[in-house]
Amino acid sequence: MPRPVLSLLTLEEARLVHSKALEVLSTIGVKFEDPEVARIVLSAGGVERSGRVLIPEELVKEALKATPRRIDLYNRDGERVATLGESALIFNPGSAAIKILDYGSKTSRSPLMSDLKKLAVVVENLTHIQAQSTALVPEDIPLEIRDAVRLYPILKYSKKPIITGAFTVENLPVMLEMLRVIREDAWKRPFAVFDVCPSPPLSWSTVTSRNLVDLASAGVPAEIISMPGLGSTAPVTVAGALVQHHAEVLSGIVLAQLVSKGAPVIYGGSPLLAQPRYGTPLIVAPEALLVSLGYRDMARLLDLPVHTYMGLSDAKLVDYQAGAESAYSALVAVLGGFDIISGPGMLEFESAFSLEKLVLDNEICGLLRRLTKGFDFTPEEVALDVIREAVLEKSGNYLLHPHTRKMLRREVHLPRTWDQAPRSRWPGRDIYEEAHLEVERILSEGSTSTLEPEIQRKLDSIYTELCRRVGVNPVFI
Repeated sequence: MPRPVLSLLTLEEARLVHSKALEVLSTIGVKFEDPEVARIVLSAGGVERSGRVLIPEELVKEALKATPRRIDLYNRDGERVATLGESALIFNPGSAAIKILDYGSKTSRSPLMSDLKKLAVVVENLTHIQAQSTALVPEDIPLEIRDAVRLYPILKYSKKPIITGAFTVENLPVMLEMLRVIREDAWKRPFAVFDVCPSPPLSWSTVTSRNLVDLASAGVPAEIISMPGLGSTAPVTVAGALVQHHAEVLSGIVLAQLVSKGAPVIYGGSPLLAQPRYGTPLIVAPEALLVSLGYRDMARLLDLPVHTYMGLSDAKLVDYQAGAESAYSALVAVLGGFDIISGPGMLEFESAFSLEKLVLDNEICGLLRRLTKGFDFTPEEVALDVIREAVLEKSGNYLLHPHTRKMLRREVHLPRTWDQAPRSRWPGRDIYEEAHLEVERILSEGSTSTLEPEIQRKLDSIYTELCRRVGVNPVFI
């Protein structure tokens, strides 16, 4: 089946990046903020030097041998959604926004728990956003538990897989408990993936390293998301940033496999460019996307599942820049064949979110998924008999031919909110207005928990205990 594919590195170049990353790990090493985590690597053959841990090449080789090449991802009900490692193209909302942009406003505000419910409901109804994420950080919840409470409305109102993560060491076990309440075999048939991020350059904080240790121990899939900032926390050159990125991800793979051989990990990333004039972190700068395409090829070299942040924008509003950046980066992600693509709905350097943008991004995702679907060469699709009949017997008219009616829905993708009508039938609304109407339509249809009553009761109990731990009453939404 013909389908477009984009690759950046030659095999020789990919091997060069890998060898240079191994050299970085064995001669420069990684700093682990947590001494206990450092001891895990040191006890397996790592070498301590000036407060850093040098990781020998042999440790990396053994870790890569133990790492699963494929991970089956399921939904909340235990139905398989995709196999990661086979260019699954799973789009999900960009994560952990600390601001939300209301329709018609040019000023963002802090998200609330009620916004998380709206997010869960909208995503559940968007065909081409195949996974949820804990994409908003609610200000009306105490800081100490904001990471964990985000799971509550997502689990309550959606069946889709979830991309999430913890900001604390203490709350990760609570989040895992929530998932186990939903389904006891949550690790055998995983429906959640957790992000863990090394701190560039070549460092792991206590929180993220211990999260990775705990996830590996439990057998929960973890995305290792390196975030090299070209010109700030990594070399300004694409090649240099790529080498550092690869080394950081490899260090996470080593740690996970030392904790538990066979621990499921995903090769992830969110490179950025430090804007030379303002210092702002540009997520969709071409240089950042080149690093992403480069590490896609590194994951391909190692035959590992792969994640990226694309389909998002650095713009502050849902405008031309937002559409252009979201579309071109999503196209790069799709052509690159990533498994998990985080970003739809996001704005302003990965800090803000818009439900209207999410609806529009859903349309972009649908168009691109149709592009990668390609086409077949079956006799029915080559349609030689149809051409003969239409040309010789119907004066070249295919509109009323039975073949057109039969194949139209299978072959043609039609966006829901795109402006494709003639001006005579145009309602006079721009696409931003159409997206808002779609958000309102989805939310107006109402939302109720789709969980069984006993499971809902147990989830409520965990949520209640979490809130009471910090002295607040739970807000049930």
